[in-house]
Amino acid sequence: MSRYWFTLTVFAISLLCSCTTYRLAKEIEEFTGQQINISRDWHTVWKGKDTLLYRFSEAPVKMVVWFDSLNCASCQIVRMYEWNKYVSYANTIEKWFHIIFLFTPNSDDLYEASMMLKRVSFGYPIFIDQDATFVKQNPKLPQNRQLHTFLLDRNNQVIMAGNPLNNLKLWELYKNTIEKMVDNNGIYKE
Repeated sequence: MSRYWFTLTVFAISLLCSCTTYRLAKEIEEFTGQQINISRDWHTVWKGKDTLLYRFSEAPVKMVVWFDSLNCASCQIVRMYEWNKYVSYANTIEKWFHIIFLFTPNSDDLYEASMMLKRVSFGYPIFIDQDATFVKQNPKLPQNRQLHTFLLDRNNQVIMAGNPLNNLKLWELYKNTIEKMVDNNGIYKE
């Protein structure tokens, strides 16, 4: 009898995993090619200070790393150091490529998130979407947090999505795609 339950459990888990993988692939397919609106009116904190960066979002190639209101903003801010190697890469080609770290904290966390950003003093601009305009202007954003990191071309179209943290193969794919886009003036060509 226990062998039956073991086999049934293994089958159920594999079925669940394949369904999850299929759903994720479908979400990526639907999200790729979407036009993303990037605001110039977000509050910006850089190295612990309020800053104005009007042209930052105009880089030909952009990676958006979005922390939605369901994330614990202060928990994510404390862990921004995890992005240091990606920031170092962005700094090597800063004329062509920027990372847009965007927080959309809920109204209860807004003050704490702003204060936390000033204390952490992360060495790269971080944007705070105080009014949740990013979500309002981009209603087709995926709910799956795995897809809240995505690459945009010169026209702000999604080229690829997925969080490269702790995924070396995905980061290599991002870098190869970014380099191809830089060579083509911000346009993705297969």
